[in-house]
Amino acid sequence: MKPNKITALQYSTITFFLLNSFLMNVGYHKITTSSYNDSILDILLGGITILVFSFFIFHFQKKQKQNILDIIQKHFPKIIKVFFFIILFFLIGFTSIYALSILTSFVHYYILKEVDSIIILMTLVATTIYIVSKGIPAIGKISEIFFYIYLLIFIISFIGLIQYIDLSNLKPLFITDFKSHLTSSEIYFFSSITPLLLLSIIPMHQVEFKEKNKKLPYLLILLSIILVFIQLILIISVLGIHLTNVYQTPDMIIYKKISFLNVLERIEVVLAFNNILNSLFFIIMGVYFIKTIISYFLPKKKEHILYTLIAILFIILGNLIPIDTSFYLRINIILFIVFFFFILLHYLSKYIRSLLNTPRS
Repeated sequence: MKPNKITALQYSTITFFLLNSFLMNVGYHKITTSSYNDSILDILLGGITILVFSFFIFHFQKKQKQNILDIIQKHFPKIIKVFFFIILFFLIGFTSIYALSILTSFVHYYILKEVDSIIILMTLVATTIYIVSKGIPAIGKISEIFFYIYLLIFIISFIGLIQYIDLSNLKPLFITDFKSHLTSSEIYFFSSITPLLLLSIIPMHQVEFKEKNKKLPYLLILLSIILVFIQLILIISVLGIHLTNVYQTPDMIIYKKISFLNVLERIEVVLAFNNILNSLFFIIMGVYFIKTIISYFLPKKKEHILYTLIAILFIILGNLIPIDTSFYLRINIILFIVFFFFILLHYLSKYIRSLLNTPRS
């Protein structure tokens, strides 16, 4: 592999973790309380729309070769450029701080109850800044390594829960109305907007795609959807839909049931590592996105100051700003509109330039 490049597999594993951030940033509770057992079907419906949107994103990236900020920098007038930079800075910033707050609370509650949450927050920020400072190649390598660990942990959790599965808990199906189905599938779809847009910060010329692995990102997106689908089936079949709706993180509740030969207890702490990974890569890519925006206005020599400012900003705001799930989803919807507006302006500007450059007869 060439320096400063990542493989198609590394790009795909980053995509996988970004999409899985749904499990922490939104969670099953938001969907199951809307459509109950039918939420299983809504994961599939929302998954189809995610695949369609990801196809559009990847097609645009491959065609442009540049990252989204370079396109804005080179192809738009100053006022529009500043508008996009500011709005992306705040929207990506809010979603990243939201994910950081969720992850800090999760680690404090389930893993390190005796440690003050501010210490956990500072540790997460320091880890994120360090990884981001190493660049996309380092992020790609880390994501590939942790992808295999993620799959291993998922398999262990599946095996440990088999004895508790009661498929009768999945009944009845097809009991909710169309509006509930639409709401649940929309929640799952819109939770993917920010993760997929975070991918647009990676220019395609930095990814080593070959003919045989061009479909790899779609395969890992599909794998993410399938794993979310399987995990929801496990949760409902073990807890039943009413208990599932009671807990904000029902996956952690079912993990508490797992023990191997009555020797390995409290294994849910190990299994919780997957949830940490789902949030951590979202935060890493969010910080990288923000850092790239700011770097357009700061000289490269000041990069250490930039990282320090981002770290201080995230520590302060991550400890002060309460952002709920509904607000996070609204930001995703706004980002969807902004991206649509960006695509429209981009192609209109190219069309206008081509008209201006066409010689008159």
